[in-house]
Amino acid sequence: MQFRNALRLRAAHAALLAAAMLVSNSAQAQTAPKLLLTLKPHGVAAGEKMIPAAATVDVDLTLKNETAAPLSDVAVTAKLDGLKLVPENGWTADGENAVLKIASVNPNEEVTQRLNLRVEVAPLPPGRQAAIAIEAKTGEASVNTSIKLAIGDCASAFQAELTKLRISTISEIWPAAENMRKPDTTLPRVRLFRLGMRKSNDLAVLDRLAAGYQARLLADYEFLREGMRYTARRWSDELKAFAGQEVNPGICAVNNEMIEGIRKTINYVTARIEPPQKAYTRAMEQIRKALNAGESDDLSKIALRAAEDAGAKIDNPPASVFKILETARDLLKGAKPTAEHIDNLSLVESVAWIEAQALRSKKLSDLIENSITGITEAQKKTCVCAF
Repeated sequence: MQFRNALRLRAAHAALLAAAMLVSNSAQAQTAPKLLLTLKPHGVAAGEKMIPAAATVDVDLTLKNETAAPLSDVAVTAKLDGLKLVPENGWTADGENAVLKIASVNPNEEVTQRLNLRVEVAPLPPGRQAAIAIEAKTGEASVNTSIKLAIGDCASAFQAELTKLRISTISEIWPAAENMRKPDTTLPRVRLFRLGMRKSNDLAVLDRLAAGYQARLLADYEFLREGMRYTARRWSDELKAFAGQEVNPGICAVNNEMIEGIRKTINYVTARIEPPQKAYTRAMEQIRKALNAGESDDLSKIALRAAEDAGAKIDNPPASVFKILETARDLLKGAKPTAEHIDNLSLVESVAWIEAQALRSKKLSDLIENSITGITEAQKKTCVCAF
């Protein structure tokens, strides 16, 4: 009996001790300070786009006291990576970090303090992000939180693309414009096949147009005029200067109105080089119809078939239509092709001159268009930062 009573006393003592420890721990838990820390970016940092170099990043730090007792002397430290402090709103620099002292936070009170930062140098490695890691501490209680921000050097990336455009496409505009006024002495000075009797006036127009191009060996006398040369040179120089400007945050502000202005100022030149290209399009429609060619047949394919029909099969055709016709002429020496076959080859020759003039115009036209569209494409590719 005495043994059982002793066991009961020991069990009761252990229960009382456990209850005392539970009450003690509960009291400590109720009196221990509890902090809640949140960060909320504003402005350019609040969006999904990258933040550009030199931009200001604003972050609201909110500290909430979730206990029934006031907290005092709260020390806040912000560790910055890729960002620099703008010392405002009580924040001061401590080396690379930013520090803030909060005198007190009442029970259930929220204290919000804005942290102003600046992106001084955008990180170059892909995927690199700026980071803000914050610790708030009072006595033995502390709380931590952090955020990361995507940083991009959009202005430098855009300027790099413009530089590529300037040293390639834009730099070729003036030489191509100058070449428009010069004859191409590599082309034949006389007809390879005599002019024939055309079935329609439209085909005869092709002969007359080709005769003018051949007489000048593609030289466009409009480009001898000072107005034309001045416009082409001034426009290309100004576009080269635009593409070679120094990096600045506003370089990405190219808009549709600016692009349309660039395009409008070169219309004086483009208006002169469009007609030969349109004439070539009409000429191809007419020769395909006249010689029963397919819609996808180019002039080289039409020339080879016309030569073969006349009795001059060319097994290893040269790239140039003029060379194909010259080879056909040599192969037909001593042969007796029909007048219709010669007329067909002559028609191909006329269209070849129209094509040559159109290709020369198209080269300059493409350089101008590719320079303009190149700017807009470079902007869309690189100017992805928030502004």
